[in-house]
Amino acid sequence: MAEVAVPATSANLGCLFDCAAIALNLELRAAATPLPTPELEFSCSGEGADLIPRDSTNLVVRGIHRLYAWAAAPPPGLRIELRSAIPVGVGLGSSAAAVLAGLLIGAELSGQRPDDATLIGLAAELEGHPDNVAAAFLGGLVVSMVGADAGPVLTRKALVPPELEFIVVIPDRPMLTARSRSVLPTSYSRADAVHNLQRAALLVAAAFSGEFDFQPAYFADRWHQSRRADLVPGLGACLELEHPDLLGVCLSGAGSAVLAITRRSGSEVEQGLLQRFRAEGVDARALRLRADNQGAQGHLGAKVIPA
Repeated sequence: MAEVAVPATSANLGCLFDCAAIALNLELRAAATPLPTPELEFSCSGEGADLIPRDSTNLVVRGIHRLYAWAAAPPPGLRIELRSAIPVGVGLGSSAAAVLAGLLIGAELSGQRPDDATLIGLAAELEGHPDNVAAAFLGGLVVSMVGADAGPVLTRKALVPPELEFIVVIPDRPMLTARSRSVLPTSYSRADAVHNLQRAALLVAAAFSGEFDFQPAYFADRWHQSRRADLVPGLGACLELEHPDLLGVCLSGAGSAVLAITRRSGSEVEQGLLQRFRAEGVDARALRLRADNQGAQGHLGAKVIPA
């Protein structure tokens, strides 16, 4: 048997659209035991358990099969156990965690471990983009890009201070990524591009300086948030939240969750966001989280536990 724990992630961070994500301390735990016959057996619990496919379309299974294909070996039948604390369909990287869990399990069971860059590339291939999978694998705040001509995924990681609090407020309106991407334009003006690049540069500089002295203005975005905010009542009002201790607020990934960052007054920020959804007749719940700086890899290698 092999077992792996992979953290949730929050991508985009406002202006860093498709470029960065932060790993958070919610986990998907996945375990797999090879079977002597080719069938798949599943046990699923936790967030979204009733939504998880119990066949070869399951993202953990797809990750395992992709790793075996990379290793040029036939995959075994599997008994898979999934326990997840990551909400599904709200922008917290549940699919990225599942894909990465499958790849890491496949590496452990097959005995064929790709290097880190190859593993992230395989995960990005299945997930469609590298931001969530890179942060889930490495932990911390990770910026990433795909190399020229679909070359290797390049990454840099900043350790997130433990005192930062990440408040995730989740409306009861899940938002499929395909729907969220469908409202985006195919091109942007130069003014909007410069606006985002200026803020992205400052946000990344603040993170990699080690200070994480964010300001709400760093998260102001002109590429995706306003368009996506129109899909769920209350999202736009949440993005306009002001509080003296608020370091930044943004959509989490493609939404519908909102991410707020603060060093103190977390309960006040949480209530401010919840009230904005409730004012629009939308129920919501809140999670108070910290960053996960270890990720699925960590400094001692993947969190894979052989039986």
